[in-house]
Amino acid sequence: MSHSNGFVEFLRHYGPIPASDNMYDERIHDLIQSYNIESPIDIPPTRLDDVVKNFESDDPQNIILTGTAGDGKTYTCRLVWKHFGGDPERWRKGAKIAELQLPNTGKRLNIVKDLSELMTAEKNEFLPKLAEAVRGNDEDDVYLIAANDGQLLASWRDFAEPLGGEYLADFREIEGMLVDENPESRELSLLLYNLSHFDGSECFNKIVRQITEHPQWSDCDGCPLLLEDGSTTCPIRINRDRLRGSDEDFHPFRHRLTELLKLARANRMHLPIRDLLLLSVNIILGDRQRQGLLTCRTARNRAHNGAYHQTNPYANAFGVNLPTRLRQQYQAFSTLEAFGIGRETDNKTDHLLIYRAYNNHEEYDALVGNDRFYGGAAYKAALQDYLEGEREHLKEFMRSLERQRQRLFFTLPLNSDFSPWSLSVYQSSGKFLEFGKKIADNEFPSRIVELLIIGLNRTFCGMMIDDGHKVYLASSGGDGRGRIALILNNEIDVSRHSRNPYIHFKLARDKITPRMMISDPTIQEEDKVIDVIELQIPHFEYLIRVAQGSLPTSFSRQCYEDFLDFKLRIIKSLDDRAVQDEFPSNEVSFETINVNEHGRPQLDNIRIMVGEE
Repeated sequence: MSHSNGFVEFLRHYGPIPASDNMYDERIHDLIQSYNIESPIDIPPTRLDDVVKNFESDDPQNIILTGTAGDGKTYTCRLVWKHFGGDPERWRKGAKIAELQLPNTGKRLNIVKDLSELMTAEKNEFLPKLAEAVRGNDEDDVYLIAANDGQLLASWRDFAEPLGGEYLADFREIEGMLVDENPESRELSLLLYNLSHFDGSECFNKIVRQITEHPQWSDCDGCPLLLEDGSTTCPIRINRDRLRGSDEDFHPFRHRLTELLKLARANRMHLPIRDLLLLSVNIILGDRQRQGLLTCRTARNRAHNGAYHQTNPYANAFGVNLPTRLRQQYQAFSTLEAFGIGRETDNKTDHLLIYRAYNNHEEYDALVGNDRFYGGAAYKAALQDYLEGEREHLKEFMRSLERQRQRLFFTLPLNSDFSPWSLSVYQSSGKFLEFGKKIADNEFPSRIVELLIIGLNRTFCGMMIDDGHKVYLASSGGDGRGRIALILNNEIDVSRHSRNPYIHFKLARDKITPRMMISDPTIQEEDKVIDVIELQIPHFEYLIRVAQGSLPTSFSRQCYEDFLDFKLRIIKSLDDRAVQDEFPSNEVSFETINVNEHGRPQLDNIRIMVGEE
């Protein structure tokens, strides 16, 4: 009988296969028993401790769990049930609402596993009871409910609108809590936790560690693909080792994956735990065959035939092992694919991949050739055909180059002369991550700030200004949206000032996205902020590219318009607060801005006499 590892079969159920509904919490427990998994993959969902602590208290509040499908709402409910002594068999029987008595207060805890599963008649019976409990009018019952945002609001609105009054006010309070991302209410006995508010990069690392360090990898012992010297030709084990890396040393593959997940979060592309599990499994087991995932049997076939181009983990990270239509169904792959890694390139990288094997062996071998599974050997034949003028297989050669760029992105060391981000649509991503980290560490990233201000000035004024130490707010008359703005309205300092408006940066709630803020120390509001714009990745990329020479209106029209709106809002706010200087009634005074041949701004005061001669 051929050697196989049941843990590999178990992992496949987390991947992109037709039976992927098995990864739902309601079904995964059966698979754990079926495959005799000793240590289940267990990622405690965010807020679990808070939920348990609440129901252990002397005065528990009702809790609604919201968030993206796959973030652990039902899993949290099951863990709470288990914590308070609920019978696992009763839970598995599948009742939509499970009840148990809280030991500390004697109150009945009603757990709704998924609000969307309740039929209309069931909701009509349930929601009035929940509404009374939320208003503090029920001394016997308390509720824990899993619901997605839209389903929660739609159901509560349908219940509250016909009743009006306090019921409708309660609905608006809950709607406001969701919109403002506020977990607590002063009006209601309710906690509202969004389980999607977590750092996906940290969660991904926990998942990878649990998968790659799982004790049941030892079941591979005795497999003929494991060699006596500890090496292996098994693509599953090779991919696991590539993703596993070393906790002691910098490991570029996992490091770059976590960077992509941080960037995705900053770009408002949240990946729930379920998708992070799917991504991890696909990297290890992905295979370009009809079913999409390796088994122990197909792994032996790939090793025997040397067909490692079918199991490339760096391409698997983008779901390349799957047909396009199927790949687009999974958020994990569409999110990472949006960075364009492999499709984007620069001349330096392609010169390395195409010519350096013949004129710089040492550099080529270090970065490409020495990877005998997924490096130079994977596209050697296609490269030779291309260099010899063969164009019959040009499409295959271009696909091979794309795979090699993806591999380079994930394997380039930190001290390399090649930038991995040059292989991405967002070539300033490295600066974006560095900028956020420095702000978080209370450091002033002067070099990057200067570039951002240069990009801002060139957008605001429509001229190639090279000043990165002051912001020039200029308009063009009319609605102020002209491409060239010569009339200077205000100047804003980059460094903090005690009397004048200044620009500064903080991180948004996600602790990743920078916020560009304009503050005026003379106004009465506590935070002194006049206006703010979040620098999401496209906005950050826009400013950096404009600072480096791109034309403001040609790189991204949407970003250009966003910054013009930002400028006009600031000008209006400052004008509304300004103390007007007194000039003779027959005189108009204004200041203009221009730029000299060195990119330095030139300011001129202009006074015009008006009136009768």
